[in-house]
Amino acid sequence: MTSTAAADIDVLAPAGTSVEFAGRQVEILPITAGRIPSLIRTARPVIQALIENNVLTGEGDELDIDVMQIVNLMGDHGEEFFAALSIASGVGVADVEAANLDDVVRLTQTCLRVNRDFFTKNVVPLLAGMARQLPGVGATQSSS
Repeated sequence: MTSTAAADIDVLAPAGTSVEFAGRQVEILPITAGRIPSLIRTARPVIQALIENNVLTGEGDELDIDVMQIVNLMGDHGEEFFAALSIASGVGVADVEAANLDDVVRLTQTCLRVNRDFFTKNVVPLLAGMARQLPGVGATQSSS
């Protein structure tokens, strides 16, 4: 197979990777179509926070999430964060909640890296389009 053909296959079906989580290896794969609806519903406030911090809209290193950003997400959107990470990783919510911070950070970073194209090319434009369609979102006319 030529390198161009291999690159084309990677675009069509991005590779997953494994990450150590709670003493075991967890395979992180690109998010499947069946998990997208529940992930979007569950993770909307988390995704919005990632957009606001340039984690999903920046370039290069800005697309990486650091420990403090993850801690802030847990503090601001705890239940949604853990549920979204569970959906994205395939690890049960109870296991994610019971894990130590290092494992949660590694799992979060890996899920974002594996699914970066999905978020930047699909989710961010989708949420931006939804915000434009909602009444009362954005500039409004003066009532005076």
